[in-house]
Amino acid sequence: MITADLLRQRARTLPSLPVTVVALGEAVADDRCTVDRILGILSKDPPLSATMLRLANSVLFGGDQEVRDLRSAVLRLGFDALLNLGRTAAVIRTLRGSRHLNAVQLWQHSVAVGLVSKGVCRMIRQNHLGEQAFMAGLLHDIGKIALDLCFPEEYAPVVQAIQEGRYAIDAERDLLQITHAEVGAELALQWNFPESLRLAILEHHEPEPGHFLGSLIHLSDLMVRTRIPNGPADETLSFVLEDLPAFQTVFASQKEPMDVERFTFGIDDELDHAVAFVNLAYQE
Repeated sequence: MITADLLRQRARTLPSLPVTVVALGEAVADDRCTVDRILGILSKDPPLSATMLRLANSVLFGGDQEVRDLRSAVLRLGFDALLNLGRTAAVIRTLRGSRHLNAVQLWQHSVAVGLVSKGVCRMIRQNHLGEQAFMAGLLHDIGKIALDLCFPEEYAPVVQAIQEGRYAIDAERDLLQITHAEVGAELALQWNFPESLRLAILEHHEPEPGHFLGSLIHLSDLMVRTRIPNGPADETLSFVLEDLPAFQTVFASQKEPMDVERFTFGIDDELDHAVAFVNLAYQE
Protein backbone atom coordinates (compact mmCIF):
# COMPACT_ATOMS: atom_id res chain seq x y z
CA MET A 1 0.00 0.00 0.00
CA ILE A 2 1.28 3.46 -0.91
CA THR A 3 0.81 5.70 2.13
CA ALA A 4 0.95 9.49 2.09
CA ASP A 5 4.21 9.46 4.07
CA LEU A 6 5.83 6.97 1.68
CA LEU A 7 4.64 9.04 -1.27
CA ARG A 8 6.20 12.21 0.15
CA GLN A 9 9.43 10.36 0.89
CA ARG A 10 9.84 8.95 -2.63
CA ALA A 11 8.55 12.11 -4.32
CA ARG A 12 11.58 13.88 -2.86
CA THR A 13 13.73 11.71 -5.14
CA LEU A 14 12.15 13.31 -8.20
CA PRO A 15 14.19 16.10 -9.77
CA SER A 16 13.31 19.57 -8.53
CA LEU A 17 12.09 22.21 -10.93
CA PRO A 18 14.99 24.28 -12.25
CA VAL A 19 15.88 27.33 -10.14
CA THR A 20 15.15 29.45 -13.22
CA VAL A 21 11.49 28.46 -13.22
CA VAL A 22 11.14 29.25 -9.51
CA ALA A 23 12.73 32.66 -10.12
CA LEU A 24 10.33 33.30 -13.01
CA GLY A 25 7.38 32.59 -10.73
CA GLU A 26 8.65 35.07 -8.15
CA ALA A 27 9.28 37.71 -10.83
CA VAL A 28 5.86 37.38 -12.48
CA ALA A 29 4.18 37.64 -9.07
CA ASP A 30 5.87 41.03 -8.57
CA ASP A 31 3.73 43.88 -9.94
CA ARG A 32 6.94 45.83 -10.64
CA CYS A 33 8.41 43.08 -12.82
CA THR A 34 10.06 44.30 -16.02
CA VAL A 35 11.03 42.63 -19.28
CA ASP A 36 14.70 43.19 -18.40
CA ARG A 37 14.28 41.24 -15.17
CA ILE A 38 12.71 38.32 -17.08
CA LEU A 39 15.51 38.41 -19.64
CA GLY A 40 18.10 38.35 -16.86
CA ILE A 41 16.54 35.20 -15.41
CA LEU A 42 16.23 33.44 -18.78
CA SER A 43 19.85 34.26 -19.64
CA LYS A 44 20.91 31.81 -16.90
CA ASP A 45 19.05 28.91 -18.59
CA PRO A 46 19.97 28.72 -22.31
CA PRO A 47 17.91 25.55 -22.99
CA LEU A 48 14.78 27.15 -21.54
CA SER A 49 15.48 30.38 -23.45
CA ALA A 50 15.73 28.41 -26.68
CA THR A 51 12.45 26.65 -25.91
CA MET A 52 10.71 29.99 -25.29
CA LEU A 53 12.00 31.32 -28.61
CA ARG A 54 10.77 28.22 -30.47
CA LEU A 55 7.38 28.46 -28.76
CA ALA A 56 7.00 32.13 -29.65
CA ASN A 57 7.41 31.14 -33.30
CA SER A 58 5.29 27.99 -33.09
CA VAL A 59 1.74 27.53 -34.36
CA LEU A 60 0.56 28.15 -30.81
CA PHE A 61 1.71 31.78 -30.66
CA GLY A 62 3.10 32.60 -34.08
CA GLY A 63 2.29 36.01 -35.51
CA ASP A 64 2.82 37.50 -38.93
CA GLN A 65 6.54 38.04 -38.36
CA GLU A 66 9.24 35.68 -37.12
CA VAL A 67 10.61 36.41 -33.66
CA ARG A 68 14.41 36.30 -33.70
CA ASP A 69 15.39 37.54 -30.24
CA LEU A 70 14.39 36.66 -26.70
CA ARG A 71 13.04 40.12 -25.84
CA SER A 72 10.54 39.94 -28.70
CA ALA A 73 9.62 36.39 -27.64
CA VAL A 74 8.88 37.58 -24.09
CA LEU A 75 6.75 40.44 -25.39
CA ARG A 76 4.81 38.14 -27.72
CA LEU A 77 4.15 35.50 -25.09
CA GLY A 78 3.41 37.82 -22.15
CA PHE A 79 4.52 37.26 -18.57
CA ASP A 80 1.75 34.86 -17.50
CA ALA A 81 2.01 32.66 -20.59
CA LEU A 82 5.81 32.72 -20.31
CA LEU A 83 5.65 31.46 -16.74
CA ASN A 84 3.15 28.70 -17.50
CA LEU A 85 4.94 27.58 -20.65
CA GLY A 86 8.30 27.74 -18.89
CA ARG A 87 7.01 25.65 -16.03
CA THR A 88 5.48 23.14 -18.40
CA ALA A 89 8.56 22.82 -20.62
CA ALA A 90 10.66 22.39 -17.47
CA VAL A 91 8.32 19.72 -16.08
CA ILE A 92 8.32 17.80 -19.37
CA ARG A 93 12.11 17.97 -19.60
CA THR A 94 12.47 17.03 -15.93
CA LEU A 95 9.99 14.13 -16.07
CA ARG A 96 10.42 12.99 -19.66
CA GLY A 97 11.54 9.55 -18.56
CA SER A 98 9.23 6.65 -17.75
CA ARG A 99 9.37 3.00 -16.83
CA HIS A 100 6.09 1.64 -18.18
CA LEU A 101 4.16 4.58 -19.60
CA ASN A 102 4.33 6.11 -23.06
CA ALA A 103 5.50 9.50 -21.78
CA VAL A 104 5.27 11.30 -25.14
CA GLN A 105 1.64 10.22 -25.63
CA LEU A 106 0.80 11.18 -22.05
CA TRP A 107 2.23 14.68 -22.52
CA GLN A 108 0.47 15.08 -25.87
CA HIS A 109 -2.80 14.22 -24.15
CA SER A 110 -2.06 16.61 -21.29
CA VAL A 111 -1.10 19.51 -23.54
CA ALA A 112 -4.26 18.97 -25.57
CA VAL A 113 -6.36 19.12 -22.39
CA GLY A 114 -4.62 22.39 -21.50
CA LEU A 115 -5.27 23.90 -24.91
CA VAL A 116 -8.92 22.84 -24.97
CA SER A 117 -9.40 24.26 -21.46
CA LYS A 118 -7.86 27.57 -22.48
CA GLY A 119 -10.06 27.62 -25.58
CA VAL A 120 -13.19 27.13 -23.48
CA CYS A 121 -12.19 30.11 -21.32
CA ARG A 122 -12.04 32.24 -24.47
CA MET A 123 -15.38 30.87 -25.64
CA ILE A 124 -17.19 31.81 -22.42
CA ARG A 125 -15.37 35.17 -22.15
CA GLN A 126 -13.31 34.20 -19.13
CA ASN A 127 -9.98 35.08 -20.76
CA HIS A 128 -8.41 36.00 -17.43
CA LEU A 129 -8.61 32.33 -16.44
CA GLY A 130 -7.08 31.05 -19.68
CA GLU A 131 -3.46 30.61 -18.60
CA GLN A 132 -4.46 29.04 -15.28
CA ALA A 133 -6.71 26.61 -17.13
CA PHE A 134 -3.91 25.86 -19.60
CA MET A 135 -1.51 25.02 -16.77
CA ALA A 136 -4.06 22.86 -14.92
CA GLY A 137 -4.78 20.87 -18.06
CA LEU A 138 -1.11 20.41 -18.83
CA LEU A 139 -0.38 18.97 -15.39
CA HIS A 140 -3.60 17.13 -14.56
CA ASP A 141 -2.04 13.67 -15.13
CA ILE A 142 1.39 14.39 -13.65
CA GLY A 143 0.63 11.88 -10.89
CA LYS A 144 0.88 9.06 -13.44
CA ILE A 145 4.47 9.99 -14.24
CA ALA A 146 5.30 10.29 -10.53
CA LEU A 147 3.82 6.85 -9.78
CA ASP A 148 5.64 5.30 -12.72
CA LEU A 149 9.00 6.75 -11.65
CA CYS A 150 8.69 6.51 -7.86
CA PHE A 151 6.83 3.18 -7.61
CA PRO A 152 7.74 1.26 -10.80
CA GLU A 153 7.12 -2.21 -9.37
CA GLU A 154 3.79 -1.26 -7.82
CA TYR A 155 2.62 0.67 -10.89
CA ALA A 156 3.47 -2.01 -13.46
CA PRO A 157 0.30 -4.07 -12.70
CA VAL A 158 -1.77 -0.89 -13.02
CA VAL A 159 -0.38 -0.21 -16.50
CA GLN A 160 -1.07 -3.85 -17.41
CA ALA A 161 -4.66 -3.53 -16.18
CA ILE A 162 -5.12 -0.36 -18.26
CA GLN A 163 -3.83 -2.16 -21.34
CA GLU A 164 -6.33 -4.94 -20.64
CA GLY A 165 -9.27 -2.52 -20.65
CA ARG A 166 -9.60 -0.98 -17.19
CA TYR A 167 -9.81 2.73 -16.50
CA ALA A 168 -6.63 4.04 -14.87
CA ILE A 169 -8.28 5.54 -11.81
CA ASP A 170 -10.23 2.33 -11.06
CA ALA A 171 -7.13 0.15 -11.41
CA GLU A 172 -5.14 2.50 -9.18
CA ARG A 173 -7.77 2.46 -6.43
CA ASP A 174 -7.98 -1.35 -6.47
CA LEU A 175 -4.26 -2.10 -6.73
CA LEU A 176 -2.62 0.86 -4.98
CA GLN A 177 -5.35 2.39 -2.78
CA ILE A 178 -4.27 5.78 -4.13
CA THR A 179 -4.90 7.51 -7.47
CA HIS A 180 -2.75 9.55 -9.83
CA ALA A 181 -5.01 12.53 -9.07
CA GLU A 182 -4.08 12.35 -5.37
CA VAL A 183 -0.40 11.84 -6.18
CA GLY A 184 -0.42 14.75 -8.63
CA ALA A 185 -1.99 17.02 -6.01
CA GLU A 186 0.73 16.08 -3.53
CA LEU A 187 3.41 16.82 -6.11
CA ALA A 188 1.82 20.20 -6.88
CA LEU A 189 1.98 20.97 -3.15
CA GLN A 190 5.63 19.94 -2.99
CA TRP A 191 6.47 22.17 -5.96
CA ASN A 192 4.59 25.14 -4.47
CA PHE A 193 2.00 25.43 -7.23
CA PRO A 194 -1.08 27.58 -6.46
CA GLU A 195 -3.85 25.96 -4.41
CA SER A 196 -6.35 26.35 -7.26
CA LEU A 197 -4.06 24.29 -9.49
CA ARG A 198 -3.57 21.62 -6.82
CA LEU A 199 -7.34 21.27 -6.41
CA ALA A 200 -7.94 21.03 -10.16
CA ILE A 201 -5.42 18.19 -10.39
CA LEU A 202 -7.00 16.46 -7.40
CA GLU A 203 -10.57 16.79 -8.73
CA HIS A 204 -10.10 16.27 -12.46
CA HIS A 205 -11.90 12.89 -12.41
CA GLU A 206 -14.47 13.81 -9.77
CA PRO A 207 -14.89 17.60 -9.56
CA GLU A 208 -16.71 19.11 -6.61
CA PRO A 209 -20.06 20.69 -7.58
CA GLY A 210 -19.58 24.32 -8.50
CA HIS A 211 -15.77 24.12 -8.73
CA PHE A 212 -15.08 25.76 -12.08
CA LEU A 213 -11.44 24.79 -12.73
CA GLY A 214 -11.80 21.15 -11.69
CA SER A 215 -14.98 20.85 -13.76
CA LEU A 216 -13.29 22.44 -16.77
CA ILE A 217 -10.34 20.04 -16.66
CA HIS A 218 -12.69 17.09 -16.18
CA LEU A 219 -14.71 18.14 -19.23
CA SER A 220 -11.66 18.78 -21.42
CA ASP A 221 -10.05 15.51 -20.34
CA LEU A 222 -13.13 13.54 -21.38
CA MET A 223 -13.27 15.29 -24.75
CA VAL A 224 -9.59 14.71 -25.50
CA ARG A 225 -9.79 11.07 -24.42
CA THR A 226 -12.30 10.48 -27.23
CA ARG A 227 -9.51 11.53 -29.63
CA ILE A 228 -6.37 10.35 -27.80
CA PRO A 229 -7.43 7.28 -25.77
CA ASN A 230 -5.50 6.61 -22.57
CA GLY A 231 -6.18 2.92 -23.08
CA PRO A 232 -8.63 0.45 -24.63
CA ALA A 233 -11.39 1.49 -22.20
CA ASP A 234 -11.40 5.00 -23.68
CA GLU A 235 -12.03 3.64 -27.17
CA THR A 236 -15.65 2.97 -26.16
CA LEU A 237 -16.00 6.07 -23.95
CA SER A 238 -19.51 7.46 -24.37
CA PHE A 239 -21.35 10.34 -22.71
CA VAL A 240 -23.86 13.11 -23.43
CA LEU A 241 -21.88 16.31 -23.03
CA GLU A 242 -24.79 18.54 -21.98
CA ASP A 243 -25.87 16.07 -19.27
CA LEU A 244 -22.55 16.16 -17.41
CA PRO A 245 -22.61 18.16 -14.14
CA ALA A 246 -19.21 19.57 -15.12
CA PHE A 247 -20.72 20.97 -18.32
CA GLN A 248 -23.42 22.73 -16.32
CA THR A 249 -20.79 24.23 -13.99
CA VAL A 250 -18.49 25.46 -16.74
CA PHE A 251 -21.22 26.99 -18.90
CA ALA A 252 -23.49 28.18 -16.08
CA SER A 253 -22.81 31.84 -16.85
CA GLN A 254 -23.85 31.57 -20.49
CA LYS A 255 -27.17 33.21 -21.28
CA GLU A 256 -27.47 31.63 -24.72
CA PRO A 257 -27.47 27.86 -25.39
CA MET A 258 -24.00 26.41 -25.88
CA ASP A 259 -23.05 25.50 -29.45
CA VAL A 260 -21.84 21.96 -28.70
CA GLU A 261 -20.90 21.28 -32.32
CA ARG A 262 -18.66 24.34 -32.37
CA PHE A 263 -17.11 23.28 -29.07
CA THR A 264 -16.22 19.79 -30.29
CA PHE A 265 -15.18 20.81 -33.82
CA GLY A 266 -12.08 22.73 -32.72
CA ILE A 267 -10.61 19.92 -30.62
CA ASP A 268 -8.88 18.22 -33.55
CA ASP A 269 -6.92 21.41 -34.26
CA GLU A 270 -5.81 21.53 -30.64
CA LEU A 271 -4.50 17.96 -30.93
CA ASP A 272 -2.20 19.04 -33.76
CA HIS A 273 -1.00 21.95 -31.63
CA ALA A 274 -0.39 19.60 -28.71
CA VAL A 275 1.85 17.35 -30.77
CA ALA A 276 3.83 20.39 -31.94
CA PHE A 277 4.24 21.68 -28.35
CA VAL A 278 5.50 18.36 -26.99
CA ASN A 279 7.94 17.96 -29.87
CA LEU A 280 9.33 21.43 -29.10
CA ALA A 281 9.54 20.74 -25.37
CA TYR A 282 11.46 17.51 -25.99
CA GLN A 283 14.10 19.30 -28.04
CA GLU A 284 17.30 20.17 -26.21
